[in-house]
Amino acid sequence: MDRSNAIANRLAARYPLLEVLSTDEPDARALIEEAARRAGIKIEAPRFGTRPPLDAATEAIDRLLQTKERTALVLGGGHRLMGEPIFLQVLRERLVEVERGGHAIVLISAFRRPAAEIDRDRVVLELGLPSEHELRDLVEAALTPDDGGFAHPQLVALALQAARGMTRGQLRRALRRLRLSGTLPDETAIAALHAEKRDLVATSGVLEVAGTAPMMEEIGGMESLKGWLDRRRGALSEQAREFGLPAPRGVLLVGVQGCGKSLFAKASAHALGLPLLRFDLGRLFTHDSAPDENLRHALAVAEAMAPVVLWVDEIDKAFADALGSETTSRIFGTFLTWLAEHPEGIFVAATANRVDHLPAELVRKGRFDEIFFVDLPDAAVRAEVFGIHLQRSGRSAEDYDCEHLARLGDRLTGAEIEAAIADALAVAFADQRELETADIERALSEIVPFVDTYEAQVKALREWARKRARTAGRDRSMREIFEEAQRGGSEAWRDR
Repeated sequence: MDRSNAIANRLAARYPLLEVLSTDEPDARALIEEAARRAGIKIEAPRFGTRPPLDAATEAIDRLLQTKERTALVLGGGHRLMGEPIFLQVLRERLVEVERGGHAIVLISAFRRPAAEIDRDRVVLELGLPSEHELRDLVEAALTPDDGGFAHPQLVALALQAARGMTRGQLRRALRRLRLSGTLPDETAIAALHAEKRDLVATSGVLEVAGTAPMMEEIGGMESLKGWLDRRRGALSEQAREFGLPAPRGVLLVGVQGCGKSLFAKASAHALGLPLLRFDLGRLFTHDSAPDENLRHALAVAEAMAPVVLWVDEIDKAFADALGSETTSRIFGTFLTWLAEHPEGIFVAATANRVDHLPAELVRKGRFDEIFFVDLPDAAVRAEVFGIHLQRSGRSAEDYDCEHLARLGDRLTGAEIEAAIADALAVAFADQRELETADIERALSEIVPFVDTYEAQVKALREWARKRARTAGRDRSMREIFEEAQRGGSEAWRDR
């Protein structure tokens, strides 16, 4: 098993103290046992039962020192033991004897605790999540027909892809449940595995597996951004690797609220043909476990599920909160480093509304492939957005004058247009009649544009993007801009 190599190497080299970080203790114990066999060392793994862990652990260490044969002592609950000053004192006093006898103490911890007294001797190994190779035996056994034969290779490949990000214990329980329900070895098991993983990931509160991602056809405008992403689609292939083209790392979308940044981030998963993970940075600090552990686990799941799109919504809010304590600054420093160094196969789609909250380290080259600015939609894009939302409501866009509505909706965001359509539909439904253009006109007249309320903020955002970002929409000529101004969109709004 690949993850046991690092442990086996240290045991063979007679390292006296190892700490294995894992939230799946049975999986960690199995890996340590495999590593001990590779290193040719005996293993002792006592269970504490109802005894006080501190007493049981110190007695186990004393017995280890009386053993002549080289032995690895495995102690579970290491994160709790490392919080006991007496245990740290015992370790500090015994480690020389442990090393002299060729023994090793291996702690299994859910997270790392600082311990300056023994940090010079402690080697911390982050176990991470199992690879597809390590999950294959479970999947193949579950998908093998009862009447004999072999599991279908394509079905195994799909199941392994669905199992990415799960521990062996989680996968074993999920497959057992599917077997009892009669789902296995049918192809419906793949969807069931995805659903199981979605529930498991959701328990962290930090990551969320999105069920379905919207399609690019549901987004109006953004021609330049769509074209950029379309050109990056082929960069995920093996042919691209052979050509020397690096895999795309991600994109940062900044712009006016309600103009489709989050919608595009979600749709990028569908366009790239990848699963979508939503990463809520703000919730790192709202759960019971340590923020460092929340971040480590979330990133490990994302890496295990790769290739995947990691959607980080409103990243500016998270970094605004990070300006406070030393802990938050350290957490987001770690995340910034990960953005620059994360493995291939993770496409990060991040959005931001307030550029004044973005640290300079985030927007420098290397974190993202490109930064795009998403502005208010022009008249042509507004007409397209009206058509999209009318079609979504089950109506034909041709039955309504979308160009006229686009002129009336000058300075509106896509979200405000969507809200106007929803308001008009509610009125028509209450009157028990079909939706009319007049209903939409009335709804538009009652909207106060976001850009009117926060004009200074939008102006500052545009000025920032002028030198630092590419435009997400199509490049318009000066003639088009002049003609639109001549049509008096703003005056039409004020005259209504």
